[in-house]
Amino acid sequence: MKRNIAGIVIIILIIAAVFALKKCNSIENISADLLSFDLNVTEAVDFDKLTSKGLPVIVDYGAEQCIPCKNMAPVLEKLNKEMSGRVYIKFADVWKYPDINKNIYAKIIPYQVFFDKNGKPYEPSMEVLSYVNFITKTDNGKHTFTMHIGELKENQMRMIIKDMEK
Repeated sequence: MKRNIAGIVIIILIIAAVFALKKCNSIENISADLLSFDLNVTEAVDFDKLTSKGLPVIVDYGAEQCIPCKNMAPVLEKLNKEMSGRVYIKFADVWKYPDINKNIYAKIIPYQVFFDKNGKPYEPSMEVLSYVNFITKTDNGKHTFTMHIGELKENQMRMIIKDMEK
């Protein structure tokens, strides 16, 4: 009888261990999903997590029904596919998911937020600044965001990405 109880306890412990491992793997998968190279996001972007991976980050905040956003959509899709693994390019629909931009200050769409490969707010070179206007945000004198408001063309996006990779 004691052997049967001991055997049952061992089986229960094995089953518990298997469930614990599956739970750990699902948590890792959730973290991996947040860091995937999928274009569309449905929750606020964790900039600390994205910028910790040593890749440039571009997050475009817009809406599927917004005309300039519609114009940018094919560019974002193309560059996201082409540069997957090299640059994080994300699109956040602020009309579908109103709380998605709670960690950002701008309220006009489309707007983009940029971080360089070192995880720092992007500081455009003079060459890029001659083609694209940016807005920088600071908190207590610290540079926290570099943004662009409005539509960006493919050639502008490519120029920015090349500059952010330096």
